[in-house]
Amino acid sequence: MKVAVTGGTGYLGAHTTRALLADGHDIRLLVHPDESVSALLPLFGSAADRIEVLRGDIRAADVVTGLLAGCDAVLHAAGVVGTDNRRETLMWEVNTAATATLLTRATLLGLDPIVHVASYSALFPPPGPVIGPDSPTAPGRSAYGRTKAAADRIARALQDAGAPVAITYPSSVVGPGLGGMRGVTAGGWAPMIAAGVAPRLRGGMQMIDVRDVADVHAAVMRPGRGPRRYMCGGELIEFDEIVDILERASGHRLRRIPLTPSVFRGIGRVADALGRVLPVSAGLSYEAAWLLTSATPTDDSRTLSELGLTWRSARAALSASVRASAPGSTEPVAP
Repeated sequence: MKVAVTGGTGYLGAHTTRALLADGHDIRLLVHPDESVSALLPLFGSAADRIEVLRGDIRAADVVTGLLAGCDAVLHAAGVVGTDNRRETLMWEVNTAATATLLTRATLLGLDPIVHVASYSALFPPPGPVIGPDSPTAPGRSAYGRTKAAADRIARALQDAGAPVAITYPSSVVGPGLGGMRGVTAGGWAPMIAAGVAPRLRGGMQMIDVRDVADVHAAVMRPGRGPRRYMCGGELIEFDEIVDILERASGHRLRRIPLTPSVFRGIGRVADALGRVLPVSAGLSYEAAWLLTSATPTDDSRTLSELGLTWRSARAALSASVRASAPGSTEPVAP
């Protein structure tokens, strides 16, 4: 098919674009005017000849119209990702308003499927002990959570109306990025490794290999299957084990400071306040602390059974991410 792709220049989007090309699709890739694709396109080899680059800002309705014109399907992965509130206005413009424009326009044009990349954060916290694809949309306690939740409600409303919208819910995505790209999760552990200090606390994080999420997006790119929702949670890894993996992969010992969940969340609130005037790491915020200390497992059974997939080891992906992020690293990216 001819597939319109947004967010294809990002960490997850680049892997997704490669997976779609491997399945034989042609791609129309929306690229922001300030972005360069000179380093990205060679990563796709000869398949890059099947990529049409369209430059424009997704917030402009005419750009969305031009992106979708003549396409069979769309994969919408563009978004402003973060665990702090410093870019809240931009998040509402991109994560919610632009998403509403794109999904409704794609529905009117009859594209099938319309794949919307949502987030674990849109469903967190759930009313029960597990997050699944049919968990209710959560209110959201951060700018990112609120904007992704609002977009999720829009996507689900279109599903209720019968639109062929397929929603995916990735958790924290890890693994080496194409061309040395790093995901937002890496921004949380990099300061700990650099400082040689990490908290010791009760909690954990849902993690999934970036290539597994790309495989999900390729697998759902089939027309005629109607509205669908797929959880991409991966594995829940305890925080102390995450620090163990960081130590082994980086080769650096991390001094562990015991903290209670409430104190850790308090530090996150202070970081949010400082972040309004100082450049504080996005990985240190109330939202990040809340997610870590209240980690909830996911039910990925529908994703795995309906799409015929198995997950790679999230622990191995995390380790590979750390090695790939090391200065001078030439860590290869396996297919």
